[in-house]
Amino acid sequence: MVEHDADRRAKLAFALSGGGARAAYQTGVLCHIGRRMPDLRVPILTGVSAGGINLGFLASYRGSFREATQALRRRWLSLTTEEVFKTSPSSLVRGGLRVGASLFSGGTSIGPRFRSLVDTSPLREFVDRSVAMEGIEERLEAGELEAVGLTAISYQTGRTVLFVQGDAPVRTTPSSSHHRVVRAKLTVDHVMASAAIPLLFPAIKVGQQYYGDGSFRSTAPLGPATQLGADRIFAISARYRRSTAEARRPDSIGYPSPARVLGLLLNSVFLDTLDWDAAALRRINHLVDRLPPEARQKEGLRHIDLLIQRPSKDLGKLAAEFEVQLPRALRFLIRGLGSSNSKNADFLSYLLFESEYVRTLVELGEADAESNWDRIEPFMS
Repeated sequence: MVEHDADRRAKLAFALSGGGARAAYQTGVLCHIGRRMPDLRVPILTGVSAGGINLGFLASYRGSFREATQALRRRWLSLTTEEVFKTSPSSLVRGGLRVGASLFSGGTSIGPRFRSLVDTSPLREFVDRSVAMEGIEERLEAGELEAVGLTAISYQTGRTVLFVQGDAPVRTTPSSSHHRVVRAKLTVDHVMASAAIPLLFPAIKVGQQYYGDGSFRSTAPLGPATQLGADRIFAISARYRRSTAEARRPDSIGYPSPARVLGLLLNSVFLDTLDWDAAALRRINHLVDRLPPEARQKEGLRHIDLLIQRPSKDLGKLAAEFEVQLPRALRFLIRGLGSSNSKNADFLSYLLFESEYVRTLVELGEADAESNWDRIEPFMS
């Protein structure tokens, strides 16, 4: 069957990327869209890391888009750091001791085996309470969704895996030893696996393999949406676009603190890849647009529209204002890494699941979506 252009253009996808606590900004943007377009239909949803948790909630919620985003907002505003990982002194000390024991064991079985720096069992309980994953199948059967995709990395094979639920065809891409598509009925395990930041959070077993945060080997965060047949992709970045003057200004002086280094590493994983992939997509669109229609059809090429919503303020610098709200033991350890300096607060911003910071990001997302509504509304329509 030949698909008409008008039908294809209706295939809107949301690509929800990661970023730890920064994903609260994503929630604010979605919530404003829900208020403005309460019955919006988004047939393709893809996500990774913290964006995968938001995806699980939106994909499984039985109700209008407005109701889903409002409920998601309430969940985020009720969140605290203690509901993401254990922050008691004893728990944090145990994580540190396991690291030391692993380093000094010489590969022997003496001492406790290292699994992660923190215990994320509270996050598992939060997701279990908040996300009814069986709702995804119900919405697929009702025709409200076409496909849902979650990305994770397999520690056994080193490959990036896109777990897909739904019967929508997956558009083939040139074979790669680093990528794999797996049809699956998504569960909380898939959500937790996609959000399991390596070393910091424990790996999650799905089937016979252990998985971690899919952002850590995915160079194309927009790829899942294109593979699932999207013609329009709406993505939400957690990166503030600095001016030329701001970009030239040094953020730190002297030898870099651990917090500075860790912040840059996390930025490269959660922020840089989206920008690189967006630039690549725009170059491909430019080339596709220069081809005659018959050549596009023969090669299966198509123009994919992209809109990225970005924060109007630096989320890292905002985090420094709320650092004092962290649980005391966690605040003590993070300050030891040098995060108390506002210019080194990028690392802190990924872990700051405290209510006032979360509310600030949600409200910023809502305000930014309102400011950019003249771009967002026609794209969604």
